[in-house]
Amino acid sequence: MLNKNNHPEQKIVFSAIGFFCSEQTEPYHAARQTDENSLPGVIELRSNLNFEQALNDLIGCSHLWIIYQFHRNENWKPLVQTPRSDKKIGVFATRAPYRPNPIGMSAVTLEKIDGLKIFVGPNDLLDGTPILDIKPYHPESDLIQNSKIAWLGQTLKKHIVQFSPLARDQLAFLKLNGLSELKTFLVRQLEYDPINSDKKRVSENSGYWTMAYRTWRVDFILIEDIVSIIGLRSGYSDEDLKLAEDSYKDKDLHKKFLKLN
Repeated sequence: MLNKNNHPEQKIVFSAIGFFCSEQTEPYHAARQTDENSLPGVIELRSNLNFEQALNDLIGCSHLWIIYQFHRNENWKPLVQTPRSDKKIGVFATRAPYRPNPIGMSAVTLEKIDGLKIFVGPNDLLDGTPILDIKPYHPESDLIQNSKIAWLGQTLKKHIVQFSPLARDQLAFLKLNGLSELKTFLVRQLEYDPINSDKKRVSENSGYWTMAYRTWRVDFILIEDIVSIIGLRSGYSDEDLKLAEDSYKDKDLHKKFLKLN
């Protein structure tokens, strides 16, 4: 057997080959795994490194693996809480970002290439993500038959998330006024384990539940496997709105919202 002293700790240094550009700017904007609500993005490669030649023939690949750094995570966790499990899972059995070496990988659709810009389809990366490498998805080697993750077979029940007419109108108003990610956030947060206050900002009221999203409050009821969102309201009190302080820079939107509701 090899002695551990034969393998001293080594510091490995990587340089980003580029950075990711996306409207997904906060961790709660991006899906834990790419889904139908995920947004497209662009890899912008660094210049003067001969990457133009490295891109030759890439346009003939329909899908890519992106290797990147989880640049928003400073600490790692040996056990992580996933949305689909009621117990903590070993981080090596998940794709959670809290890793000893904060490296991620995602499969994306290649849309087009323009100079040093690589346009990709829906993804789970955040804006500003350092890109370490790009590899083609190989249709012969990367598709493994009979693959499985055992703990996924014991996952929590998936809920149907539905919106009342009032909630739909309110979300449409907020989307028109720049708050476009709220509906997607609610679906992702409430489809698994919707009333677990250890995982998410939910609180129980008399006959209904409330989820907090930044300065907004969303009321919903839970009946068996259906989450029904009743409506949205401001998290500011009347006194709060009168104060000049505006940390989230959204008080004007709240005032407009309250005039309509």
